[in-house]
Amino acid sequence: MGIGILVSDQISKIWIERTYLPGMGTTIVPGLFSLTRVHNTGVAFGMAQGNNLLTGFLALVLLGLLAWVVRGWNWEKRWVQVVAGMVVGGAVGNLVDRIRLGYVLDFLDFHYAGWSWPAFNIADSAISVGVSLLVLSWLVGRSPEAGPRPSL
Repeated sequence: MGIGILVSDQISKIWIERTYLPGMGTTIVPGLFSLTRVHNTGVAFGMAQGNNLLTGFLALVLLGLLAWVVRGWNWEKRWVQVVAGMVVGGAVGNLVDRIRLGYVLDFLDFHYAGWSWPAFNIADSAISVGVSLLVLSWLVGRSPEAGPRPSL
């Protein structure tokens, strides 16, 4: 899963990089969705733009937190492998951008009636879905390391 996320993320970013200049794009669904090349030098949702020291510090903190969270997981379970692959594949995809380009290349641009969601990419989507699945599993009482619930 993680390799697939990484490869699709990098292929899409290379295509955007070769097709659009920064700030340029194409409307796909008028008033709703565009492909727009954006350079994100900050963290999630473009916060802390241009602050590489803060971005690096936050990345280290998140890495440490992730290592602490996953230490007791049952890695033989497919569910754990899929979620971890999504998060790690996405994180590595964005890390490759930071090393290769000095910023993360975002391009999925959703907007409606004057409202706009910050542009994002495939890696961001994988991280968000993976983390959301983890949070949802904790909210319903099924953590990744837990075995199947007994049926009544």
